[in-house]
Order: sequence, then C-alpha cells, then structure tokens
Amino acid sequence: MHLPGVYHHVHRVHHLSTNPSPWAAFAFHPLEAIVEAGIFPLLVFVLPLHPVAIVAFLTYMMAMNVLGHLGYEPYPARFLRTRFGRLHNTSTHHNMHHQLVKGNYGLYFNWWDRLMGTNHTKYQERFEQVANRQRETQKV
Repeated sequence: MHLPGVYHHVHRVHHLSTNPSPWAAFAFHPLEAIVEAGIFPLLVFVLPLHPVAIVAFLTYMMAMNVLGHLGYEPYPARFLRTRFGRLHNTSTHHNMHHQLVKGNYGLYFNWWDRLMGTNHTKYQERFEQVANRQRETQKV
C-alpha cells in the first residue's frame, strides 16, 4: 500500500488520520478494502481451515487493527522489553506510522519491521515516553 502510485491514489485516504482513533481502523479507500478483504477467500479456498480457526484469525485481526489505531497506549512502559512485546506492535508504533508515513509498516507483528530495518529509530523511546506519561496522568 505504500508503493508510490498505490499510496497516492488508494492508501493515502487511510493516512488522512494523522492521529488515528479506532474508527480509523475502518476508514480506507474501497479498493484497499477489496485488497485487504481478499485474504479471506484466499485462505478459505487454499487452506483447509476449521471455522473456529477462521473466527479466531478474524477476531485477532480486528482486535489488533483497533489496538493499532487506538490513539492511546494500553501497555506499560516495560512492555517492549518482554518477549511478547518484542513480537507484537503497539498503538504508539502504528501512531508513528500515521504521523511519519515512512517506517513502522507492520500492524500486527513487530518482527517484520525489525527484520527489514523499517522500525523508526525513536520507536522505543517514544513508546516509553507515552506509556510513562499516561501512567503519571492516571495517578493524579
């Protein structure tokens, strides 16, 4: 979706939310919806999947999509130092993607960005600032 022609004509619509909310998870161009939804028929017709596995996949996909566009960081500041935190993405990670457009491409898993070198260099620092700031605000 970030190829120059595709981004400008299709994915840019989604990036108009520079500080996303959960509603931004479902705000995109109709062509992007067709491409994104195309994974479902592909899975159903290519892989022999149990209906429970399909429901689990769709539930996880939707939950991570909303979390990525939450605009609030629910994880504690030490989260990125855990095994689970190194694998998964956070709201801060995807928020930086919306603000900066370049980098932080993964929505569900962070290991892709680490492998490809596309994590923003200040991601961990920003995450800890946001998480600590929210924790301090909750104490008041």
